[in-house]
Amino acid sequence: MSAPVEHDLDSYAERTRSFARAPSGHRLYFELGGPEHAPPLVLIRGLGRSSSYWLEFRRILERERRVLVLDNRGVGRSDAPSLPWATSDMADDVALVLRASGVERADVFGISLGGMIAQELALRHPHRVDRLVLACTTPGGRPARPTPRLAALMLARAAVKPIEESLRATAPLVLSDEALARRPELVDIWIAIATSEPRSRRGFIGQLLAAARHDAWDRLPFVESETLVVTGDADRLIPHENSALLAERIPRASLRTLRGAGHDFPTERPDETARLVLEHTRSKA
Repeated sequence: MSAPVEHDLDSYAERTRSFARAPSGHRLYFELGGPEHAPPLVLIRGLGRSSSYWLEFRRILERERRVLVLDNRGVGRSDAPSLPWATSDMADDVALVLRASGVERADVFGISLGGMIAQELALRHPHRVDRLVLACTTPGGRPARPTPRLAALMLARAAVKPIEESLRATAPLVLSDEALARRPELVDIWIAIATSEPRSRRGFIGQLLAAARHDAWDRLPFVESETLVVTGDADRLIPHENSALLAERIPRASLRTLRGAGHDFPTERPDETARLVLEHTRSKA
């Protein structure tokens, strides 16, 4: 067993760290980093992942963007309120964090469950969202392609295992074979993060149920934001066909497919993913 690899997230001392409090009383942790007067960009993570998991992708973006990240309800340093909740509730959390951070309007990047939250944010709080990037996610509803049965079973089994065993067991679902072979230390970094942060079984279950019930299909034609949909064709968790559905359903959307990329392609290919995000959000009329 290889030794854990330390992650250097705290090396960015200039990042602002704070909490927002929702009307229901739960607290939401967030951070702001990057040039103070640069255009703002919000990053929304997926199932069971706190903002600490952005790694190189976030640092690249912070070179020229004011980057706002948060721990979704139920993970990291944010509270896990009473169940049930929906992706719409989690989108309201993001809007609350935007307000608390002083960011009126921002470009938004959401991955996986974070992409579902980003859809709801664009629909429920359109005045908060400029350009939108939806990564390896799904519209939900009847037309969507479900997570393959074997992958869902592996996730369910991993959920009851110790954290290190769970992360090692599910890594092949999240990363491509090529990425695991090239950067095996990524799993050690994830383990180091997971063991350093609070864990909430209720939070994980709440997020899982919110993702399972997500359905924005009928409302997607009302998304006003210019949207980039990005997927990897080696995604073993959310079939890449869902990204094509999103790009067809959202009025001003385009699709990019990363050949050979797995589910968490911002971790696998941080430079390439950041370039796509920056190109999309720079090209404003």
